[in-house]
Amino acid sequence: MKDHPVTSAEEYEAMQRQLEKDRLEKPLIADNSVDVIVSNCVLNLVADEQKRQLFDEMFRVLKVGGRIAISDIISDEISPDHLKKDDKLWSGCISGALQEAEFLVALEDAGFHGIVVDKYESEPWQIVEGIEYRSVTVLAWKGEVGQAIEKNQAVIYKGPFKQVEDEDGNVFERGERMAVSEATFKRMTSEPYSDQIVPVEPALAVLGEEEFDNSYARLRSPQETKTGKEKITSDPAQSSCC
Repeated sequence: MKDHPVTSAEEYEAMQRQLEKDRLEKPLIADNSVDVIVSNCVLNLVADEQKRQLFDEMFRVLKVGGRIAISDIISDEISPDHLKKDDKLWSGCISGALQEAEFLVALEDAGFHGIVVDKYESEPWQIVEGIEYRSVTVLAWKGEVGQAIEKNQAVIYKGPFKQVEDEDGNVFERGERMAVSEATFKRMTSEPYSDQIVPVEPALAVLGEEEFDNSYARLRSPQETKTGKEKITSDPAQSSCC
């Protein structure tokens, strides 16, 4: 800016194009390089049209298995335009807040898994025109992405709910051996799912790169995990007691 001051609208637009080009080609923080991102009440200061980019950038820089911990102000209703245009309300961390469900959807759209509302203040921090603004703390993880590979693995959801569904649409029935891909198995046996999951590995490792069919939820027969792709001997003399 010192060497090339911006003196016109055209130069300002050119500068914005260059900044965007540099962001894409030479980002200040490398992909998959950060373990944890912590944020305390600053996301609501970001312009609405840039919030999607904000969540995308957090996902980009995190390592697989990395997580975010965000404390911020959210609203129970969407803030109307006239509140968003109020400079005092915006700078006061109020009218720029995301609506509570909208906040979680934004994280999911960016690719995060295991999204947890870790803290939700029952009492609103501010009430403006009947809209409640309160503090929440949200945790989310970056899971492995890629081709779904079949390794004859399964997971058993412990409960207490009859069934649950993850961000990829995988349905887990309580107490049932649910078939999962290798990537889903790794994710479900890590934070924050591992306390609710019993992992079931195949007795014989499955080699190769067969694609996992994730078009529907299905049970995994015990015979699949006990035998893998080969048949295990049933000779009692060759088996050991547990």
